[in-house]
Amino acid sequence: MPDLIAERLIIGRIATLGGASGFGWVEAIAIAGGRIVAAGHAAEVEALTGLGTTLWRLPTDLAVMPSFTDAHIHLASAALGAGQPDLTGLDRDGVVRAITTAHDERLAAGDGDSWLLGHGWSFPALGAHPDAGWLDEAAPGRPVALWAHDHHSRWLSARAIQLAGLAAQSDPPSGRIERDDDGRPSGVMYEAAAGLVDASIPAATAADVDWAVGAYARTLAELGVTSVHDPGGLAPDPQLRGGPVFYRQMAIAGRLPLRVMASVREEQLERAIGMGFRSGRTVEGDERGRYRDGWLKLFSDGALGSRTAALLAPYEPGDPGGVPPGGASGMPVRSFEQLADVAGRAAVAGIASEIHAIGDAAVRTVLDVIEGLPVVPGAMHRVEHAQLVDPADLGRFAALGIPASVQPSHLLSDASAMRGSWGRRAATAFPLATLAGTGALLPFGTDAPVEPADPWPGMAAAVCRRGPGWPKGDAFHPEQAIGLDRALRGACLDGPRSAHLEDQGHLDVGARADLLVLPAAIFDETPDPDRLATTRPTATLLDGEVIYRGPDFDL
Repeated sequence: MPDLIAERLIIGRIATLGGASGFGWVEAIAIAGGRIVAAGHAAEVEALTGLGTTLWRLPTDLAVMPSFTDAHIHLASAALGAGQPDLTGLDRDGVVRAITTAHDERLAAGDGDSWLLGHGWSFPALGAHPDAGWLDEAAPGRPVALWAHDHHSRWLSARAIQLAGLAAQSDPPSGRIERDDDGRPSGVMYEAAAGLVDASIPAATAADVDWAVGAYARTLAELGVTSVHDPGGLAPDPQLRGGPVFYRQMAIAGRLPLRVMASVREEQLERAIGMGFRSGRTVEGDERGRYRDGWLKLFSDGALGSRTAALLAPYEPGDPGGVPPGGASGMPVRSFEQLADVAGRAAVAGIASEIHAIGDAAVRTVLDVIEGLPVVPGAMHRVEHAQLVDPADLGRFAALGIPASVQPSHLLSDASAMRGSWGRRAATAFPLATLAGTGALLPFGTDAPVEPADPWPGMAAAVCRRGPGWPKGDAFHPEQAIGLDRALRGACLDGPRSAHLEDQGHLDVGARADLLVLPAAIFDETPDPDRLATTRPTATLLDGEVIYRGPDFDL
């Protein structure tokens, strides 16, 4: 009888993602105490079988791999927003119908004046420039606040403008209130101005967030995600209610249903330092090891959808998005000096920075900033998004040890805008193959709720450079495609590595037993975006425990 008895033993086709490269196939793994205790040939691993061992002998059409880490998802915001109107892809009439329906449902429930929140609209889809009057038509007298698809612009009804007192406000630094010919707010707010309404919107309670995160985690488990890096709420939260403090409380109470690294925003930094926030710090009482302090989230520029991403050269002439609101080359929201100052203060306190940079000018600025920062033991400084990178900067990520935290699903929604706004420069948009070739870490995320939390369309985008239903000839710069093995390492392994978590994202001995059982066909066949984007696990395990079992999983 062996000294160690496995609690669960899985025999079949298993991709560990360990080792220097490739999948790292083994025939079997054994799990005990929530970790992988053996991995290798089936006969060797089966020796750990004993009384109480659960044995899964997989059929040939199933395989095992590590579960996903979503390295950029606004968890609490996405969870709370799951029940709000989703306006993605809707034109003017579609938005009016959706808001009218939501308004009428609330009226029928006796709710005549609460805030109506939504997300997902975009300037190209609307077909015309939005104003408050459209929302007043759909929801008369109700305050309505709708985030754009990229969450860098907001569209308000007249009642929302009134309650927020925006008529008396001037443009904040790094933001703009759009106004009509008489100087009154017309309904659209850009960048920092988009947050001026937040103080007027009732905050969600801890019970609201608790329930929402629990429900959302079940959805993530069905998609294969067991770990997330939350860069903070999409609205300011100076008290850290919806971020680190809340997740810590859930973890201590044993209610945090997945692994979370939660970050703080610039306006929260001093309070966070005073509370002892440190990158990589765990929480006393978190017996399951579900929570760690994350990064300081900073912003260098805006976004492509709102045409506020900061570029080295102006947006293309005739850009279908129109005149950029921040100027011909976009809208930097922080200078090098400002970013270096706040990121430097955070680093001295033991907090690494993750800095939003979408345009090539912003990416260069952030690389320059991080190059001058001291190393933080608990996590690597990261560039978030890195959507457009100048060729001169492509080698700097690996050379400086800076992960490019990317969201491949943005490629699918932004391809048309990138071609129109960036022209030939789009050849180095989402330059995954070049970055991977230099050895840079590529933590994958979804940026939910900006995009859906489903990681599989992003996998298709990374491997095929096109989405489901796209013609083969319409691939977006296919020379930047990466192999399935490299994409899986981005989705599973590079996120934990950027946080120095060496026991996550792979299935070698000693790793946490966070894994998926899924169709083996994705490893055998030439990647197809339609098949890859719709892949789903049949079972998901966290700490060796089954947290999702599909209806057809009968082992």
